Amino acid sequence: MTIASASGVRVQPSVFLDTNVLVRLFQFWDTCTTAKVQLDAVSDWGELKTALESADVVTDALNKTDAQFVKDGMKLFQHLKADDGYLYFSSQVCWSELHHVLLEARGLEHLIRQRVPHSLRVKRPQVLFRVALEETDYTELGHQLQTFRDELRVDYRLDVIDVEDPSAGLWVPPDSIWVDAQEVWSHVLMEVMDAYIYAAAIRAGADVFITSDNSLRDALDRLRKPDSDWAGLASSLKEALGLESNAELPQPLKLTSELPPSPS
Repeated sequence: MTIASASGVRVQPSVFLDTNVLVRLFQFWDTCTTAKVQLDAVSDWGELKTALESADVVTDALNKTDAQFVKDGMKLFQHLKADDGYLYFSSQVCWSELHHVLLEARGLEHLIRQRVPHSLRVKRPQVLFRVALEETDYTELGHQLQTFRDELRVDYRLDVIDVEDPSAGLWVPPDSIWVDAQEVWSHVLMEVMDAYIYAAAIRAGADVFITSDNSLRDALDRLRKPDSDWAGLASSLKEALGLESNAELPQPLKLTSELPPSPS
């Protein structure tokens, strides 16, 4: 599904990356950075593991299961790079959630090193994180995320555009996304942020929506290709969003699935 941008120019076919997709990409990038190899210089876990060992990273206790998230990120990167006919979209919400995930992980590392018991880490996480995290943690992580994003764009031509960013050429106002998100969760009850992200993908005209959330993907697949039980619901949602009855909603894909050939 393609739509016109604010300037009236047709937008080329696009892929929307949700939060867990960005997390997997970051984990792959971070591992390659530690191993001092380019993302496109390794084709499987064995090669990456060898590179890590060459960089004096202890990997003896790691197996394929331990590295699954990194392997998923590697496969995702390879699929995104295999077809440059798409634009890549995400949302400021997704980047914010990625930032939160990484900051929480860093806080947990500090607390574990300080031998804070698990029961206390769970009971009062905000208070403990405030003590465990220093200003340098926030600064360093912010810089790391910007480097990650810049390298994807400059080194690998994977420019992930925020749909809410007016400077990117396609601007979808957050207020309108929230209005659509309410229609989404009012038709199919889902988490608020999931509804917002899905509404953002629709408004961006994304052809493909990549997520590793199985339950979310199942619901979105039913909306895209509804059976008799979902047909009325899908039709009602399109009407509420101001879409034509024959408009196609974004195609939900697994994180590790190959992209469909980009339309000519």
